[in-house]
Amino acid sequence: MEGKKKSIPKTVRVIPDVPAVSKEFDYMVPDEWIESGLALRLRVGSLVRVQFRHRSIRGWVSEINPQSESNVRLQPLKKLSSEGPSEEVVSLIRWAVNRWHGPISRLMRTASPPRMVKTIRPGRPSSEVPMPADETIARAFSTNPAIVRVPPTGDRWPYIRAAVSMGNALILLPTSSEVEIVTSRLKRLGINAGEYNKDWSVGLSGGTVVGNRSAAFASIKDLAAILMIDEHDESFQEESSPTWHARDVLLERARRKSIPCVFTSPIPTPEVRHQIAVLPTERTQEKKAWSSIRIIDPREDSSAMGGLWPRSTLQALKSAKRSLVVLNRTGRARLLACRQCGELVTCTECGSAMQQLVEGVLECSRFGHSRPVLCSACLSTSMKNLRLGVTRASEELEALMNEPVTQVTKETSTVDFRKSRIYLGTEAVLHRIDWADLIVFADFDQELLAKRYRCEEQALAKLVKAIRLVHHRTDHSGSVIVQSRQPNNDLFKLISEGDLEVWCDKESRRREIIKYPPFGHIAVLSGPGSHHFVEDLRSQKSLEILGPNQDVWLVKSPRIEELSEALSKVRRPKERLRIAIDPVRF
Repeated sequence: MEGKKKSIPKTVRVIPDVPAVSKEFDYMVPDEWIESGLALRLRVGSLVRVQFRHRSIRGWVSEINPQSESNVRLQPLKKLSSEGPSEEVVSLIRWAVNRWHGPISRLMRTASPPRMVKTIRPGRPSSEVPMPADETIARAFSTNPAIVRVPPTGDRWPYIRAAVSMGNALILLPTSSEVEIVTSRLKRLGINAGEYNKDWSVGLSGGTVVGNRSAAFASIKDLAAILMIDEHDESFQEESSPTWHARDVLLERARRKSIPCVFTSPIPTPEVRHQIAVLPTERTQEKKAWSSIRIIDPREDSSAMGGLWPRSTLQALKSAKRSLVVLNRTGRARLLACRQCGELVTCTECGSAMQQLVEGVLECSRFGHSRPVLCSACLSTSMKNLRLGVTRASEELEALMNEPVTQVTKETSTVDFRKSRIYLGTEAVLHRIDWADLIVFADFDQELLAKRYRCEEQALAKLVKAIRLVHHRTDHSGSVIVQSRQPNNDLFKLISEGDLEVWCDKESRRREIIKYPPFGHIAVLSGPGSHHFVEDLRSQKSLEILGPNQDVWLVKSPRIEELSEALSKVRRPKERLRIAIDPVRF
C-alpha cells in the first residue's frame, strides 16, 4: 500500500466525455506536472482535459500508469480540471454500464461534481445520534439488505436517524423538496450532511450525502449505511439510456462494501421483494392509512356529466377548503363504455382497455387482441367515448360548481392560490400543490387499464402521493375519492381492507407468469438503427424477439447476464439506436 501511494503517475488512461466513443485512450503526464508535484493529485476518477482529434475535451482518469504500447507516442494531458468520482464509484459505474448497456460517459457525468472542485476540504465531525428504540428499525439495519413496508402516512424520519447513527450515510429520496428538508434537519442535529447536487464534496470529505436518483453514485468516504425512501417511486429509474435504477445500484454497492442497505415503501416493488424479505409492520397503522380512500362509481346516478361528475363528488367538492382533481389525458389512448349499460369495454383475453381505431373493430391496447364492436355484458353495439380532456372537464366543472377552476399541467409554471380553491389537471397537480383536504381521481380506470405492465403499481403510487397530501397537516386529515366503473376490482377490495401484502404477492406471481422483471428481463429497441441491430441479434438463440410494434422491438431473456452479453456482442449500427433495459414505462 505504501509503494502504491509513492508511485508517481507518468501515464494515465482516460475515458473521453463523448457518448459515441466507447474506447479509452492513454495520455502522458507532462514533465512539469511531475516536477511541481501536480501529478501526485491525479487519481482514478480525476477530471482532466485532453486533446481528442482536433479539439479539447473533458475526460476522466480510469487507470494510473497503464501498460501502453511502446511504439506509440502519447499526447500530454492539457489540464487537471477537478476532483471526480472515487475509484470505488468508477468500478460501480463499469458494473452499471454492463448491466444496462449504455455509454460509460453518461454515468461518469452523473457521478461528477456540477462545478469544478479543486481541493477537498477536511470534513467537520458529526454529532453522535443514537439508534431509535424501535425493534423493526433495529432489525432493518442489522439485516443486509432489508425492506420495510411503511404505511403512506408512516413516519420515515426514524429510519433516517438510524442511518446517520451508523456513520457516514447515503440517503435517497424521490423529490428535491424532501432532499432539502431532510438535509436541513440533519444539519440541525449536528450531522455533517450535504445535498448531492449542491455540496458534492461533502461525501469525499467524510459526511452524509442526501439526494435523488443521481446520488446513488455519490463518492462518500467511509460509507457506513445506505437508505432509500419510497423505493416504489419511478423517479429512481433513469428514462434515457442507460436506463439504470438507483435501487439496483445501491444493492450492488452495499454488497461490495458489506454495509446495511434499507429500503422503505408502502408498496414494495416485485423487483426488491424478489431479492429481499419484507419486514413485518403494524397492520392497524397500515389499514388506517388506506382508510381515507373512498371508491365511487360515476354511474351511481344519472347526473354524472360525461361520466365524471356524480352528485356525491360534487357535494364533496363544495364542502372542501382546497380540492385537487386529477385527470390524466395524454397520448391518443381512448376509453370506451357501452352506451346501453355503461360497462367499460375491456379485452376478454387480458382485461386491458380496448379502443376503436378503425370502423367496426375493437382493439386491445396492450396485446393487440381484436373483436367486433360488441359489449361483452349486454351485447350492445353502441359505444361512447369517455375521454374528456382537462380543458373540457374544467369548463364542465366550473359550470356545475359556479366558481372558477384552475388548470394545472406540466406546462404550468406558477399557481395563484387566491384565484380559486379547486385545481384540476394532470398528474402534475399532485406535485405542484403541497396540500389539500380533498383529492379526486376523476377517471381512475385510465390508470388501472393503462397500456403498461406496471399499471397497477403506478396507480397505487399515485394513491400514496394523494394520501400524503391530504394528511400533510397534522391538525387535519382529508379524504381521497377514486372514481371507477370497476368498483368491484380486486385492488379496491384490498385497499379497503388495508392489506397491500396480498396485492404485492399477486403482482409478483403475475410477473413470474409473464416472465417480466424481476423474473425475466426485457430490452426495448427503437430508432432507425433498430431493424439492422435486431437482424444481427437473431443469431443469439437464448433471446426471444418480438415485434416490431410501431417500430419498437421487444427482446426478452430469463437472465440479465445473458441479455447484456448478447447485446454487447452485436455491433451497433451507424443509425441512431436506443436500448432501454427493463424500462419503467412499457
